[in-house]
Amino acid sequence: MFDISQATNMLTSLGVSSTLAAKAAERTAQKHADADPLTFLKELKTTLEELSAEGSQGKTAGTAATPTTVSETQPYQPTAALYNKDSGATTQASAKAPFSNLEEFREWEDGLGDTFAADYEPPDYVKVLSLSLSAGDERTVSRYMFFKNHPEFAADYEAIRSGKLSKFPTDGSTLVKSDLSTMTKETATFYKKNPAQLLAAEGFNMDPTLVKMRMDGKIDAPEGVQVSEWLMDNKWTKDGVVSQNNRVVLARSDYIGLDGKGAGTYRLGKYDTVTGNIIDTDGRAYDPLTGEVQA
Repeated sequence: MFDISQATNMLTSLGVSSTLAAKAAERTAQKHADADPLTFLKELKTTLEELSAEGSQGKTAGTAATPTTVSETQPYQPTAALYNKDSGATTQASAKAPFSNLEEFREWEDGLGDTFAADYEPPDYVKVLSLSLSAGDERTVSRYMFFKNHPEFAADYEAIRSGKLSKFPTDGSTLVKSDLSTMTKETATFYKKNPAQLLAAEGFNMDPTLVKMRMDGKIDAPEGVQVSEWLMDNKWTKDGVVSQNNRVVLARSDYIGLDGKGAGTYRLGKYDTVTGNIIDTDGRAYDPLTGEVQA
């Protein structure tokens, strides 16, 4: 059985509201406690759609939560192209953050509107920042550093909080960490058309290729080994299955997008496990509570 919190966190990272994610994870776990990981993922998707339909009262079910399928008639646009001047999005080079320090950021954040468009879908960068956005005051510095490093997102976020739609990707295509070029052609094609299923596999720290092969009945876990653990602790290669801690690898991996060219799209600070400080992209250490630069 999957850990409910793990399923909830995975859905939240995809842009599902924390309340809806928790309900979907709990209901799926109750009904399919002994399901294998692939069945659990499918049932989680179904449950999420059912709950979204119940809450929409006639609207299209689960706009933000329903897994995205890239239309064959609309070819996938490379990650890099999604952020150039022709995409309509404000680039980092031309954007300026509406604050210059932490105190100004607090004032800016407190003054944000709370009006969202009826057809609003959370942009990918909100999904990157989702845990920090929902954490309250204790993650203020983390949010400040994110928007400081991404002034284009700060301007966009201010706009969507005032009822406008985001100018940035909302389909999860920029959140992919797996390199599709290392997969079989069949598997890469499948995930390119179904990025949400790829993100779901990553969300559960499973090797996407092994997940797809298991789904297609082309491979089985060794006898006596729990399937979910096997998918988390191994990866497929052209020379065979090899051991790999996918949780650690994914945690350390950059968001490269479906085309593998999106590295650097999200400039994220990292927590120093020894000091607890945040190491920003400029290499300096910041206190996570005060935002002060540490010696």
